[in-house]
Amino acid sequence: MPEQQNNGKTCLFAAIGSRTGLGGRVTRVTTKAEYQGMALARVGGINTYDDRSKAAITNGTGLAAARSDRPLALVGSQLSNGDTITETLLDGWGITVHEGEQIPGLFDAAYTLSLSASAEGGNGHA
Repeated sequence: MPEQQNNGKTCLFAAIGSRTGLGGRVTRVTTKAEYQGMALARVGGINTYDDRSKAAITNGTGLAAARSDRPLALVGSQLSNGDTITETLLDGWGITVHEGEQIPGLFDAAYTLSLSASAEGGNGHA
């Protein structure tokens, strides 16, 4: 692992098929962005459970990484029913949050991208 990543916590991106703590899976994403052949999830994506109930992804990367007008989802992102994404099928791709670093909107359901950040696609990590 590169030295710079040893000084922070890596939060992995969620994708189609990612699992949640209550046994659901991300089943619908709202972007065409892909990594390792899997579509990336972002705020607004849908999680489905065995009983066919659904919940939306409510928070994610904030300003750190976005596609169009919404932050990408991460392991740790919360859902509208209080569940949390706990596992991704992606291998080692996400954002690194360094000790003491504050990322605007990280895991904040009330966060919305500004027009300038949205036009730039976040900070270019996605």
